[in-house]
Amino acid sequence: MGLQPAAPCGAVSRREMTKAQLKLLIFLITFGLMLGSVATAYWFYMRVIRPEMQVKSELDKIKSADLPKIDPGAKRFDAAVALIRERKLDEGREALYLLLKQFPESPTCAEAKRIIGEINLDRLFSPSYLEGKVDYIVQPGDRGLLAIAQKHKTSLDAIVRLNGLRGNTIHPGDHLLIMPVDFDFAVNVTEKKVIVLRGGRFFAEYPAVDVRLPAGFRLPSEMKLGLKSASLDGKPVTATDAAYMEADKLIPGSRPGVVMKTVPVARPVEAKATPATGEVGDDSPGGTAESGVFLRREDLEEVFAMARSGASLKLIK
Repeated sequence: MGLQPAAPCGAVSRREMTKAQLKLLIFLITFGLMLGSVATAYWFYMRVIRPEMQVKSELDKIKSADLPKIDPGAKRFDAAVALIRERKLDEGREALYLLLKQFPESPTCAEAKRIIGEINLDRLFSPSYLEGKVDYIVQPGDRGLLAIAQKHKTSLDAIVRLNGLRGNTIHPGDHLLIMPVDFDFAVNVTEKKVIVLRGGRFFAEYPAVDVRLPAGFRLPSEMKLGLKSASLDGKPVTATDAAYMEADKLIPGSRPGVVMKTVPVARPVEAKATPATGEVGDDSPGGTAESGVFLRREDLEEVFAMARSGASLKLIK
């Protein structure tokens, strides 16, 4: 077998050098691409990501700072009050109603409801404000104020209060101002408030001194008002009796244990609600505390005049 001639030493060295140069070139290109990627990433971080992180950090600081919150309803409230001060009561009241509808979370809503209630109640019991009221002339066949109240879907209390009567005596030809008693009621058990509604619209609101419901009572609940009553020393009295203002008044609901009345002399026992079930009830031993929705006497007097048997009563959380 013949021997092949060996490659010259110079040729081998050149090939090895060329491969080394090629590897070096590939390394340099790869390293350059890596540096370019790092530089691009650094530029993107400095120009885009970092500014966004800084902005987010500043926003988080602003959110966590104890800064006064802007109340979107404040200007509406101030404008409505300005109208009322100008004696534009209807416009001002409607502006407050709009505030309640559009900004129900505004801190001004509580004061708005108070003002609306004052305007409505002043008009309701004022003999000089005649809108929605009727000038009734007593007829020969009328059998007393109670019969007239039933005939006109109002209450004896409303007639007595509106006309400033001190007795039950009436004569044919007498003029009586009659207003319809068309109110419904809601009790917010959590906030302890009695809300008066007219035509489904907020009319007035009263703070409840206490709300105690029978053990196991579930919310929400809807019922009707029963026949209201007034008594003094255990004896029934009517709106025309001289001692009527001192009488204890009750407005019962159609479910046992639900009644609006004045605060009892006994120590109040707080009603507690169970969030998971919506059940409420007094926490006294054996649940023996007197239940009811307790109002101040002067507030109950007004509610009593607006209440009628069959009106809707809702109890909500």
